[in-house]
Amino acid sequence: MQNEYFSRIREFLNSGTKKAQITQVALCVLAVASMPALIFLAAAIGNAVQVFKQFERSKHFGKEQIRNSINHLRHQKLIEYVSDKNGKTIIKITKKGKTRLRAFNIELMKIKKPNKWDGKWRLVMFDIPMRFTKGREALRYHLKNLNFFQFQKSAWIYPYPCEDEIIFIADFFGIGKYVEILIVDSVLREEKIKKYFNLI
Repeated sequence: MQNEYFSRIREFLNSGTKKAQITQVALCVLAVASMPALIFLAAAIGNAVQVFKQFERSKHFGKEQIRNSINHLRHQKLIEYVSDKNGKTIIKITKKGKTRLRAFNIELMKIKKPNKWDGKWRLVMFDIPMRFTKGREALRYHLKNLNFFQFQKSAWIYPYPCEDEIIFIADFFGIGKYVEILIVDSVLREEKIKKYFNLI
């Protein structure tokens, strides 16, 4: 799942879309460049430009933009300057920054479609207490955004493997223990569902 996490960020960095704003790009680059420790040498901040050269998007940004972006991340408390055991100053992604990255990753999430359907349905079911209303609505939003079929109010269907993605989303919103994923061979009156997913 971690490889997919960083793969989605790299794809975004290479996308060239308007959504790829400089501050978001900088935060993503810091994450990609610093695997697995999520740290980046502040003493060599000019090297951030070299990191950007890994991505096609890099040609659109200058050194000044990158420095301003890093400063903005620090102002938002998404990164912080700390000293390592050798006394070197490093930039570290904060807990808030990691949360922002996970949220950003969810927005970029896509479920890979295999070449051939295995004939099984993934049934996502949940019974979430009222005190987690925001989490429940967020889950529904993302299920809809990922093109799941709403089978019942709290039951959604998808034809392809999606367990890791749904668990990632549910855990992020703190409702993981209220979500269940069943893999079933058939569903009554499934013709409508097959038609929805272009399987017939």
